Amino acid sequence: MIFNLQHTGSYNIRAFFRFLFLSLLLLCPLIAGAENNIKFLDKQVIKSLRFSVFEIVVPKIESKKIKYARELPFEKLSFKERNEKYFSIGTAFFINDKELMTAAHVLNLEYFSLLKDFYIRDSNGDTYKIGQIKKFSSIRDMIVFELEKYPETILRLDISKKVEIGDTVFSVGNAQGEGISFRAGQVASFTSEPEFGKWKNIRFTSPASPGNSGGPLLDVDGKVVGLIIKKNENENYNVAVPMTETSNLKDTAEFYIRNISTNLNGSQNTYSMDWLEQFKLPDTIQSLASKAQKSLNSFYEKVSSGAYKKFEDDYFPKGKRFRAYLRNQIYIRHFGVLKSDADFNTWSLNSYSTKSIPITEDQKITLSKSDLSTFHVIIEKPNDLTLEAFLSSPKWVMDNLLKALPLTRNFDVEKIRLVSLGDPETIEIWEDKLGRRWISSLWYRPHSDSFVYSHCLAYPKGVICNVDIKKTWHLRTGYLSLMKENLNEVAVGYEGGLYDWIEYLSLGKKYLPAAFNKSRIHLNDESLQIELNHFKLDLKSNKMNEKTSLHFHFGYSNKNLLEEELLLFELFPQKGVDAHFRIQKFYSPSKFSSDKYKSQWDEISNRSGDFSATVVINTRHQIIRKVIPEGKEEFISQEGDKIKREFVIGCYHKLSEENALAKCEKFIDSVSFKKQRQNEMSTSGLEIPHRS
Repeated sequence: MIFNLQHTGSYNIRAFFRFLFLSLLLLCPLIAGAENNIKFLDKQVIKSLRFSVFEIVVPKIESKKIKYARELPFEKLSFKERNEKYFSIGTAFFINDKELMTAAHVLNLEYFSLLKDFYIRDSNGDTYKIGQIKKFSSIRDMIVFELEKYPETILRLDISKKVEIGDTVFSVGNAQGEGISFRAGQVASFTSEPEFGKWKNIRFTSPASPGNSGGPLLDVDGKVVGLIIKKNENENYNVAVPMTETSNLKDTAEFYIRNISTNLNGSQNTYSMDWLEQFKLPDTIQSLASKAQKSLNSFYEKVSSGAYKKFEDDYFPKGKRFRAYLRNQIYIRHFGVLKSDADFNTWSLNSYSTKSIPITEDQKITLSKSDLSTFHVIIEKPNDLTLEAFLSSPKWVMDNLLKALPLTRNFDVEKIRLVSLGDPETIEIWEDKLGRRWISSLWYRPHSDSFVYSHCLAYPKGVICNVDIKKTWHLRTGYLSLMKENLNEVAVGYEGGLYDWIEYLSLGKKYLPAAFNKSRIHLNDESLQIELNHFKLDLKSNKMNEKTSLHFHFGYSNKNLLEEELLLFELFPQKGVDAHFRIQKFYSPSKFSSDKYKSQWDEISNRSGDFSATVVINTRHQIIRKVIPEGKEEFISQEGDKIKREFVIGCYHKLSEENALAKCEKFIDSVSFKKQRQNEMSTSGLEIPHRS
């Protein structure tokens, strides 16, 4: 035959290979069937699953407080979205006549949420509220619970403890939140559980989607071999806890999170601890959640405290290099956040460019990025409202912010703007370690399970705030206590018109920072008088009016461990004109100071160069800087270093200004310095803040 093939031409050769190909094609299903042992789930078993397996749902919440720019266009949503009253979050199944099982992470009881009521839902859409928790383990990712009221028909699923690689299995659950479905696959392998390696998890190829969590992994007989807990994002290689682990569930709820960590701001220095907590069972779902959240919140605070204790000798405010930074601090407008390098050797004050958004003819919002929160903002009050009235109503503050802030709610392709969050859930006025009075106000956005938190200081003509927009689970992870500590690492620059400052300083101790306690401003037709902690200004002039502005730039005290200090005062006689006067503090350099600053200090000490009290011309100004002998002070720092302080008065006149030197001398003569009492430098009893 081979001989014939070789001599009968190409037609017979093609015919032979066609025959061979068709033969192999016909044999493929037989070969595949021999190698693939996937079977089908019995139809009656599939039908009965609707009495055994249920969705887990939570009711959607709409806030009556929140107001929108227009009526919400629910008609833009799909049929299901606009008619659905619940969020579908997972799956549960009956393991006996009273108890159901799901994955612990479906309910996430340790994390705070506005969505607190959990239900199971059957194929008819009827819901049944979850009642008591009977077993709980976040390590095994298992919960056993009861209902407050039960469906009429219940079919428990039998449990099988036998499963082998290659067995056909079915993932059953609420895939994609679209109701209960089942899909086939095989057991691929067994892998050690990731925390302690105490048992082998089942890896399987049956498709699993978001919503499958908590559902049963069934064998071909409809028995449960595993609890589905994880979907692999990149491939169809999913995870279930074997049902053999149910025998290890105890009468105590077991919560565990590995490596809760924090890192000090701007550094790579981290500190971590494992959270393990137990509570007696049975317990209601609300009670257990409250206990777990309280414990976790306290634990986050403990981790943050541990981070500081580990690095306190190098970090703010005691670190040697931080104290050295204070000799030549950076001045900022508005907010600045302290930052350090990984080794705490280099410190700076981070601030970002701002964007001003007019919301009326005489009112604007100023926004910028933030290293501490979602953003920084200055919110000016309406002219028809007193500053005290504005501060007393966080609702008015937020309503004005929302005129500039594009906070929206999405409806498919449309975004509907929020115009009011209503009255806040909580308001707290508290004092930080620098003596500043913060107003912290919390609003909820239930439709997205999120919050808006503002932390504001009184400001000339309004407020200056850190504003955070986050998911609500952050609230019980040490958020507020950590924010309060972090705000100690925020420096503030205050700017405003003269009349705004007069109203601001009339607020009193309820809203004013301690640094302004002794501050006074008096204006009449003939003079402007300003009294501050270190000096007084009595300027005889009839040109000071509503167009005059004052700037106060604060930093940290070189003398005391944790105290706010005015570093730079600026007076601008005419708004929009760059010509101005300065009263500024300078401190003797440390051994870590830059050569440039050391050279500048030499000029200050010798009254030479730019500090010779003579006119120096640059591209924009005639500048006169004079060192004032009455402002000189020497003291011993907490590190034992001798520090010198000098006051310099600077006059910045336009290039075209005549008699600049004489006008500067007139301003200098209007300033008198107070004698300072030597302060004690004890640091006992102080708690030092930190940031994660």
